[in-house]
Amino acid sequence: MSSFSDIIFIILTGLYYIGGLLLSLWWIWIPWFLFILARDLWLKYIRNMNLQNLEWVLLEVVPPRDIQKTARAMEQFFASLHGIHGIPNWWDNHILGVQPYLFSLEIISQNGEIHFLIRTIPRFRDLIEASIYAQYPEAEITQVDDYVDSFPSDIPNKDYDLFGSELMLMEEDAYPIRTYPDFEKDVSADEQRIDPIASLLEVMSKLQQGEQVWIQTLIRPVFDSWKEEAEKLKDKLMGRVREKENGLIKEEAIAWKDAGKEVVQRAITGQVSEEGIRGEETSDTPFLWKTTKLEQETIYAIESNISKIGYEVIVRFIYLARKDVFRSGYIKRAIYGAYKQFNTQGLNGFKRNGDVEPGVDYRIELKELRNHYRKKKVLDNYKRRNFAQRSKANDYLKPLIYERLPIFNWFFMKSKPFIFNIEELATIYHFPVITVKSPLTPKVEARKGEPPIGLPVE
Repeated sequence: MSSFSDIIFIILTGLYYIGGLLLSLWWIWIPWFLFILARDLWLKYIRNMNLQNLEWVLLEVVPPRDIQKTARAMEQFFASLHGIHGIPNWWDNHILGVQPYLFSLEIISQNGEIHFLIRTIPRFRDLIEASIYAQYPEAEITQVDDYVDSFPSDIPNKDYDLFGSELMLMEEDAYPIRTYPDFEKDVSADEQRIDPIASLLEVMSKLQQGEQVWIQTLIRPVFDSWKEEAEKLKDKLMGRVREKENGLIKEEAIAWKDAGKEVVQRAITGQVSEEGIRGEETSDTPFLWKTTKLEQETIYAIESNISKIGYEVIVRFIYLARKDVFRSGYIKRAIYGAYKQFNTQGLNGFKRNGDVEPGVDYRIELKELRNHYRKKKVLDNYKRRNFAQRSKANDYLKPLIYERLPIFNWFFMKSKPFIFNIEELATIYHFPVITVKSPLTPKVEARKGEPPIGLPVE
């Protein structure tokens, strides 16, 4: 018992001196913490200002009536858009707030009438139109007024109420969701084809008069740096250990040391060391023999996921309605359910981001005030198409501050962007195929033709 008490005493004494040391060095870590906080606040402010000062256009796309193509056509559309990606220099990024350009892909339902919209800056309008016409030659594209301006900014008010939220991934970005090829497996006829977007459009087409649902998918092209984390995850699942790179001389010295140790042990004992046995097993045992089928499929899925180019993504939605027809409970469950079909057991899927949606349930009261604040915040983020400037410091501050003092979420509500490749992105945003019969989805009724060559023109 006394030895146990001595161990506790030593631990407490060590913690006391460590705490005293940290407190004595406050003049180092407090200024560093304040510098990081000020830097992140500045970057958020200047980048948001830069985005809001840009000129934007909103394009409505009316898809053809009878689309035979699958979501693969939309995958090619996103591949062509990825070419606009570029990285600003340090001055533009940190002082002027220049960020890689983004697009907003939107599906809205106004009283049950569905519209497909794309928001961009004018310089990319021709690229978007050309890329869409390349895959859907019979589509119609027109510039329209921004629908968010038709509602006042003081919602919720005495006439209207709203609910809004964002979606986030359940696992790391490297794990893929269920994509459109998975929906098309074992399908031999077009009338049997399952369109992954059909469930969502059906929910949106059932809205009553006075109800609206807005779904916004913000995308921003990224380079392949996100694939490095995926490679590390794959190596971890395969049992690989990424060794640090050593110099040539050091590697040779280590190899000679290991070889000499093995030779001496064999000469003296006539036996092979455990390290040597493990090394031989590792080199001779095939990977497929050491893993289960599910583990192999997971690794193959990750490899397939990172084989395509990617976008940084935020998905958010707003349900807005008159108070006499407001039914947020049903609508939000229906929308969550429509996105749940992309979930795959053992890989990835969607879940709600509880940090940004109304419905807080903390021990501290004032719930009504905080819910009102969150409703206005999520509506404001939607209207401004706000792409969160997430700081890496949040990952360290969350367990220290946000989880212990939830009131800070008032001021630090954060979106959680994730990475999708173009196949995943095309799965959640594409034009419905011919089998989708949502009655209030506008479609081009007549086919356009080119004038004959040589037609006289006055």
